[in-house]
Amino acid sequence: MASLNAYKRRAILPLTGLVLAAYYAFVFLPIKRRAESLDAPLKQAWEKLALSLEQTNAFALNFTVLTNQLQDTRTAISRLDAARKKALARVEMPPSVRIRTSAPFQLVDYENERSKQLDDLAAQATRSKITVEPAVYAGFPQHTADIVYQHLLWAELAMVEGMVKSALFHQIPIMHSLEVDVSPTNSPVVGVAGDLSEVPIQFEFTSPIANAIDFIQSLPLRTEEITAQGFPTNAPTKPPLFVDRLIIKRQSPDKTDEVRVSLRVLGFVYRE
Repeated sequence: MASLNAYKRRAILPLTGLVLAAYYAFVFLPIKRRAESLDAPLKQAWEKLALSLEQTNAFALNFTVLTNQLQDTRTAISRLDAARKKALARVEMPPSVRIRTSAPFQLVDYENERSKQLDDLAAQATRSKITVEPAVYAGFPQHTADIVYQHLLWAELAMVEGMVKSALFHQIPIMHSLEVDVSPTNSPVVGVAGDLSEVPIQFEFTSPIANAIDFIQSLPLRTEEITAQGFPTNAPTKPPLFVDRLIIKRQSPDKTDEVRVSLRVLGFVYRE
């Protein structure tokens, strides 16, 4: 009887082995391959995350550090957005100019306003005994057929008028030339949101160094900021202008206080 039971056990063992082998081949291996296929997207995402963090070992990520970095990134984005809003608010045109730039462009109205400004500035220069050479008046922005965004001429005119008025206000005795490059206004500034266009303005003048410094320092300021700097309250209203290039040359050895200035400034305007 004992030998019969031993024989049965020896007969069952190979059968059990075959069953286990079949289970491994037809059940376990398919499950394993299925699990690996499901893990593939997760593995790829994990490796991509490690690569973005510049870590070579994807299985040793420190999620505490990662969470802190994510929070720092969110904080930086928030600060950047706040700074962007402040910058855009700073370059915003005065309300009267925004109304004109948002309305349909009327060439007759623009030419009339341009002529009026030129006459007023010439009269003010005469009263202040300041020399404004013809190249300055000729540099005021003019309408041409190749200008795409015609309504932006109003913003350019406001920038130029504000700068020349500011030069008169700061007693710049001789203004030589003025040139406005309207071509960049036909396309937005690359990488700047909101269709923001830049207006380069080239201006040359001769002045005592103290007057020149006061004038240049006032260019990026608004009227209320100019007043806060200690200037009289009758400072002209103007859009902010930002110095891009600046060349200062002494006129002669005999006039150490007098300089000739070549100035390039940038104004910014929305293309609504």
